[in-house]
Order: sequence, then structure tokens, then C-alpha cells
Amino acid sequence: MNNTTNASARVVSVQDSLVSIETLPGSKQPLTKNEVVYILPTRSDAKHQERLKAEILRINGSVADAQVYESTAGVAVGDLVEQSAEMLSVELGPGLLGQVYDGLQNPLDKLAGEFGYFLPRGVDFPALDNNTKWAFTPIVQTGSVLRASSVIGTVPERGYTHKIMVPFDIQDEVVVTWIQEGSVTVDEPVAKIKLASGKERTLTLKQRWPVRKALPINLLKQNIAERKYPHEPLVTHLRLIDSFFPIAKGGMGCIPGPFGAGKTVLQNLISRNSDVDIVIVV
Repeated sequence: MNNTTNASARVVSVQDSLVSIETLPGSKQPLTKNEVVYILPTRSDAKHQERLKAEILRINGSVADAQVYESTAGVAVGDLVEQSAEMLSVELGPGLLGQVYDGLQNPLDKLAGEFGYFLPRGVDFPALDNNTKWAFTPIVQTGSVLRASSVIGTVPERGYTHKIMVPFDIQDEVVVTWIQEGSVTVDEPVAKIKLASGKERTLTLKQRWPVRKALPINLLKQNIAERKYPHEPLVTHLRLIDSFFPIAKGGMGCIPGPFGAGKTVLQNLISRNSDVDIVIVV
């Protein structure tokens, strides 16, 4: 049975993975572009209430088209939709290294351990482990005046040092009111800051950031952040690539070819032998 408490819209049409939804009469929550919504199919054999994650692509009045990131089998006209009031985002923080994620940042090893190799739809797992403890070392003290992107401390992971920063969505200067060294999880507080409005905000080791949102322009205007352009070659230790098709650090490389040509083999060779600290394979 659908939980109608938080439902604010319903399905009006379904075409493959594209679903049109409209707000329910009396709903005061507007549809927002790139907002994450959850479709609650009623025609399903699952033992639990499935919540299919979708993203709003375009809006026309009270009707919006949403891209569903899972199978829409069983989704019908009239099925209820919950709005999250959040954009499609990723979790950033210690614990990312060594993980294997799907396109929605669900850890596949945990999904396989819970459900086996045939993964059900409508399942959402935390991207970062909430139980692992990390050693946080502060580099600022109480009373420090900071801005967005200022580093408040560091966390080591597999030889790499994570920089824990003041969130990028903060506009003005903030004052550190509390900060403490210790072993904490990604959800436990490590510092508190006082905003220009007088409100206090708690900081943890992780941050959520919308995938389609760039860094705020004010950070660039104030020279707090800068856009770096490729200027140094990426040494792959493959003579053919480094000699005839050099790749720049921070740049892009293209490997065209038909099926069976060896694109993935070459990608793996570049990943294993390149002069880099972290490799992300997509």
C-alpha cells in the first residue's frame, strides 16, 4: 500500500523511462527542475513499498517530465509521487576510495551482500559507511574567521589526505564556535560555525553537493577558488600514447573503436600505469 502522507503528485503518463507527473489538487509544493522525486508503484510483487528514484527534466505548468533511473515496469497512471525538495546530489567525504558504485552512488558490494546478485529496484543505500571511524585533525581553532572552501581539518585515508572544508554554499564569513579532534564517523559533528545571520551550523566529515551545480560564481570573483587549466602532461608509461597521443593532467582523451577493438584493455593499461594518485574507472 502506498504511503500517501508525503505524496504531492501523481503519474499521468508513462513512456519507457520517461514519466509525466502532475501536482495533486491542494498541493503547495511546486515542481522544480532537476528535483529528485520518488514514484510509488501500486502494481508490484515486491514485499516492500518500492520507491523509484527519478529526476525532473522539464516542467510545463503543473505537469513535469521525469527521467526514472530504474525499470518502470508496473508503473501506471494514478500512482503517487513523493517530492524530495532536493536536487540529484552525491555524498563527498572519507570512505569513497576503493568503493564500487552504481550510477546513483549506491555501493554495489553492500547491495549484493543484502540482496544477492539480482538487485531489486527501489533500493537506496548510503554512499558512505556510517559506522567507520575516521581520525579528524583540526587545523583551525575556536574563534577562527573562515569562508566557503576554507579547510578546517584533515582526515587520512589509504595514504591520501582528505581536506574537510567549510561548505561551498555559504556566502559570507563564518566564525568557528567549536571544533574538536577525535575519531568520528562521517555523520558525527566535528565543528560548529556561526553564520552571518547569527544561526549556528554543524559540520561533519561529509557534504552533499548537487551533481548539476557548479561552484558558486562568487568564489571565483573573490579569488577564493580558481579554474585550473591543463598544463602538465599525464605520463601513462605507454610509449605509443605518450609519444603520439599525449594526454594532459586535467584534460581528456578519446579512445574510439568498434566492439572488440581493445578500448577497455587500453583504458585499464592507462589506469594501472599512469602517474596519478587516484584512479576513477567509469
